[in-house]
Formats: sequence, C-alpha cells, structure tokens
Amino acid sequence: MLFLSIDFGTSSVKLSILDEQLQTKSWSKAEYHYLILPGEKNELRDEDMMNALFQAAGALDRELLKKVDLLCYDSFSPSLVFLDREGELVYPNIITHMDRRSRKQSDDIERIIGRDAYMNISGIYPFAGGCSAMTMIWFLQNMPEVLDRTYAIGHLTTLLHKRFTGRWMVDLVNASMMGVYETTSQGGWSKLLLKELGLRENMFPQIQNPGAQYGTLLPEMAGQLGVTAGIPVCVGTNDVAAAQMGAGNQRPGDLMNTTGSSEMVSILTDRPVVNPEYYLRNAAIPGMWQIYATTCGGFGIDWFYEQFCREMTKEEFFAYEESVIHTYLRNKQNEVTFEPYLTGDRQSLEKKTAAWRGLTLKSTRGEMLAAYLQAIQGVMYGTIKKSGRGYGTQSCD
Repeated sequence: MLFLSIDFGTSSVKLSILDEQLQTKSWSKAEYHYLILPGEKNELRDEDMMNALFQAAGALDRELLKKVDLLCYDSFSPSLVFLDREGELVYPNIITHMDRRSRKQSDDIERIIGRDAYMNISGIYPFAGGCSAMTMIWFLQNMPEVLDRTYAIGHLTTLLHKRFTGRWMVDLVNASMMGVYETTSQGGWSKLLLKELGLRENMFPQIQNPGAQYGTLLPEMAGQLGVTAGIPVCVGTNDVAAAQMGAGNQRPGDLMNTTGSSEMVSILTDRPVVNPEYYLRNAAIPGMWQIYATTCGGFGIDWFYEQFCREMTKEEFFAYEESVIHTYLRNKQNEVTFEPYLTGDRQSLEKKTAAWRGLTLKSTRGEMLAAYLQAIQGVMYGTIKKSGRGYGTQSCD
C-alpha cells in the first residue's frame, strides 16, 4: 500500500509517496511566496499554491503515483478562507498566520466579551494572527460584502478537502484555532461567541477528526496529481499537530519542537489549562490538547543571510552558522541579546519588533547571529517551563 502525503507549509508545498513502513519512495517540493500588503496584511494567492502543488506532483515518480492507495495532507494555520457554495474563494486569497490587520479588533473582544472570558472559552487571548475570529470581525466591519457572499468559513484544510473530495469539513485542530470554538471543553462551535461576534453557526462546517477517511478523490483533482480517482482521502489538519502524530506522541507531556519558516513548540496535555502567554488548542487526538508557542525561525535566518552574509554561498553560510553555535552558544561567550520579533509576536496584544541589545564597536555578526538563535530558542524554552510547572501537563519538566 502506498500513501501520498502533502504538506502545505508557509512558503512551500512538500509531497512524499510513502509505503506501509512509512519509508519515503519519492519526494518533491515547490515554493510559493506570500504577499505582504499595506495594513499589516499577509496573504497567499490560491493560484500560486495550487500551481506549486501540481508542479511538485509532476516531479514525483509517475509509476509510483499510479499505485497510490490513499491521500493525506496537512497545512499551516491559522489560514482563514471565505468560500462560496462551490468551495471557491469569495475573498481571493488565503489569509495567513502572519496577518496582523485585526489588531484593533482585539479591543472589540475586550468590550464585547472580555479577554479572560474569551480565553476561558476559546483557549487563547484574542491575539491578531493567533486565531481567526478577530480577522472575521475585521471583515464584518471593513468588507461586509465578503461575508454576505460567503457560504462557509474555514481554514486552508476546509478549502483543500472540498477540492479533493467535494465534502465540507473543519478538522478538530483547526476548529480550535478559529476563535469561535469551545476549545477548553471541546464542546463544538460556541453559540455564545458566535452570537456576540455577529456570526452565524451555519457558516461553519461540520467538525471531523484528523486522519479519518472522509470522502474520495475527485477525478479532476486526481488527473492533476497523477493518481487514481476514487482513492480515500483522510481529513487533513494543522502541520504541527500532524507532526506530533508522526512522531508517535500520544501522552501528556510529550513534546514536539518543529523548526521551519517558524520555530514552534507543541506540548500534549490532557488538562485544558489556559494562560495568556501561550495558545491552548486541540490536539489531533480527541480529548487531548496542545500547549503551543511560536516565533520567527528560518525566515529570520534567511533574512540574516541576505543582510549580513551575502558574500558567502548558502553552504558556506550554514557552515558558518554551525561555527557560531560552537563558539558563542556552547561556550556561553556572548553578551549580545536579541528580541526575536522579526515577524511580530503571536502571543502579544501589542505590536512588537525585533532588536539587538548590548552591541558595541567590538560586536561581530557572529555574536549577532548567535543572539538571534539563542532568543528564538528562549521562547520555546519559556513555554516548556510554564507547562512543566503545572500549567497544563503531567510529566513535562
């Protein structure tokens, strides 16, 4: 039996054909670029994403593709989409987790519901970019015509599953990231939050468990991917939640540190304890949750390379980065510090920016890079320490 696994990341799509022992038989990748627009808007063109998907599929082994028996996928999130009855985008782009247009709407949550009351239901403070409710309010206030034409609201997995199978759904993890779901009880869409925010419950699709087979692959999509029409499609989910399952993590306290465009930590818990300094969201396993935090990761390293090390090749730069880790971090010889907010802070109601501290005329770019690397890991370590002190896990320390 062969599986086609698709990962829709922030900056690229990765495809793998796996056998039953989860050994990779063929692999490919295609990049896309998000849009940075005025007003702190960050979006992804649907056309760019789908073209990258088909490009990557075309690079896989064609004979193996014909033998694929099942399709599964995951995606970055939050990734808000507004869809019409046919599953096409009403607003033309996917709104990414780096979008911050809805900062003002956090004040609306405070006025209408109260931040702590909201967190105790949704599992999260109303952080811009951290969940999608504030962006929905932004559209209600600034572009109501989008909501007037919308049949269903979801995240990227909703759009993808509709295209793959023709079926509507929101997966369990992404439901908890939308900001109108009873995350602390896993009780479904919150009638209170929906009413207070002016949203209709029938705009939100039925919630499905990640990994469950739900529908079969439509002929048109099968032809584009090069696989057989009618194969089962599993419910997709958030990328970090999928990584937890891929690592075999199932117990409270199991931890996943994921490095990519962003740096992320996810800690499984069976106790839904909320805290304004981290996200509480559903895990892919019903009855379990994640304590989650994120900050800038690979995007920041790419930025550092472009600004300070362009005389090096990429291979030389990665070797240089390794030497920096040995020189300044393992030997603890760095007095320079860094505030790791190159992409803002999804755990803050205030707008944050990055900065180095402790720079002198003797400071080197190596010290600056080391300070960046140390700072992003500090965000992860701080979240782990919170969970280990009884904030929500039994065994993490």
